[in-house]
Amino acid sequence: MHDARPHPSVILFDGECHFCRAWVTFVIRHDPRGTFRFAPRQSDAARRLLAPFGVAPDALGSIALIAGPTLSTRSDAVLQICTQLGFPWRMVSWLAVIPRPLRDIGYAWVARNRHRLSWRRVRCRMAGPEESDRFLR
Repeated sequence: MHDARPHPSVILFDGECHFCRAWVTFVIRHDPRGTFRFAPRQSDAARRLLAPFGVAPDALGSIALIAGPTLSTRSDAVLQICTQLGFPWRMVSWLAVIPRPLRDIGYAWVARNRHRLSWRRVRCRMAGPEESDRFLR
């Protein structure tokens, strides 16, 4: 697929989690400009992208965002992703007024329960030709 050269915004996700794959599908559907690239946390691309931050992929939660020189995790990552998706998803950014420790409690609950929250099984997403360059390996 595509190599792991830095991109403006790369979403790292748990490739073994149905909920996380559903989130990736949601982002792709609502990101017509192709702002985001994606890499499963278990991939070589994720290890290469995280090396400058001194973070191992297993130390991440379920979702992280690398935007330029910045690594965002937990609720910060979700809020930044939603903000970049535009209206109406940008409206979620008002949650930033809640202190991060409180937001992260909610994020931690979802992350802990994400396997149970997958009310439907999401099949492994196979990127079509128009999306294949958005997934890093």
